[in-house]
Amino acid sequence: METNKYLEGTQGEESNNKIRLSDKLEKIFIPANSLYNLEYKEGRFLVEKLVPKGSLTGLVGESDTGKSSFLRQLAISIVYGDDDFLGFKINGGCRNVLYISTEDGEIGTSEWIKKHFGEDAPKEELLERLCFVYTTEKIISNLKEVVMRNCIDLIIVDSYADIFEGNMNQSNEVRNFLNQFNNLANEYGTTIIFLHHTNKSAVGKPNKKFISGSHGFEAKMRSVLYLTKDSNDDNLRNLSVVKGNYLSSKEKSECYVLEFNEQLSFNNTGKRVPLNKLGEESYIELAKELKSSGKSFREIETILNEKGFEVSKSKLQRIL
Repeated sequence: METNKYLEGTQGEESNNKIRLSDKLEKIFIPANSLYNLEYKEGRFLVEKLVPKGSLTGLVGESDTGKSSFLRQLAISIVYGDDDFLGFKINGGCRNVLYISTEDGEIGTSEWIKKHFGEDAPKEELLERLCFVYTTEKIISNLKEVVMRNCIDLIIVDSYADIFEGNMNQSNEVRNFLNQFNNLANEYGTTIIFLHHTNKSAVGKPNKKFISGSHGFEAKMRSVLYLTKDSNDDNLRNLSVVKGNYLSSKEKSECYVLEFNEQLSFNNTGKRVPLNKLGEESYIELAKELKSSGKSFREIETILNEKGFEVSKSKLQRIL
């Protein structure tokens, strides 16, 4: 039996026990001490608290909440060199953005840009830094070619469902597809945001389980933002971070209240609301309907908890 020559005479010799790699593989296999000593020129986030750098982020929500407008506004803020987006600090680099648009064509995008700026004339030399893509054919290879030749801070995919090829309910297919984008992000340090939808059962408190398709989508994201309509005011939206690998549980326990205006743009009201308070009125109405249909308090508790409402049997008894 042939003996591994690197194991001979190395027992107890710490200096000789490190993994030996060729020059080519040293770029792929990275020792932990190198990672420990890695220095960051800027923060971990492209957009503080919301979008981590060089990784995948998801923005999810039901239809007609303004998700596309939210992402276009973010793209404009980055290429304009703004210090912040809705009050969240931007740690931009080259300030270039690619936007894959599958739901709106050139006319729809043009209308949004005009409405966003209103009577103010945009700075066209800065808008040149934002490129829209309307065809998804060979999208991965096309993106890679552009990213190889240019510094790109952000790629926005609007929407994920339109470019995904396969069964969205099969986790292995979802992960394999997203790995192509994840490799792109890891290799070139580009951040990628996917716009995605929630399923029809999404009511009440924002929850990762309401994301359409398999768990594989959420699993590949380092951050998942959840945009919902406010139940009391049609002009307000609630932005929640339902997954944030670099945020504390306390930071994720409250949503940000945003105003959605006539220019199809967002403003941060500065208010925050605990996630467990969202949709409280709707669950009370639903509880009343279930009670009138003959359901017991225990059955109502189970149904509401499955829908994302955190409510106990005793609380239901007090309310009803």
